[in-house]
Amino acid sequence: MPIIKTGISIERELFKKAEETAVKLNVSRSKLFQLALENYIRQFENYALLESLNISYSGNISEEEHDFQKLMKTYIKNHLEDRWQ
Repeated sequence: MPIIKTGISIERELFKKAEETAVKLNVSRSKLFQLALENYIRQFENYALLESLNISYSGNISEEEHDFQKLMKTYIKNHLEDRWQ
C-alpha cells in the first residue's frame, strides 16, 4: 500500500503521550498514529452501523418477539451472569 506523508498539528501534551506510548509499544510514531486512526475509523463505522440497526429495529415488535426477549433476559440472568461474578 502506498504511503502518504502528511503534517498534523496536535497539542504538545498529546504529542508527548503519543511518543511515550510509541516507545512502550515499540512502534514508530507514524505507526502509532496509523493504528490510532484505523481504530478510530473502525469505531466510527461500528457506531454508524449500530445507529442504522437501531433505526431499523426501533419500530414496534410483535407480542411473540416481546415474549422471546423476556425469555432470553431471564435465561441470561440465570445462566450467564454467574460466570462473570
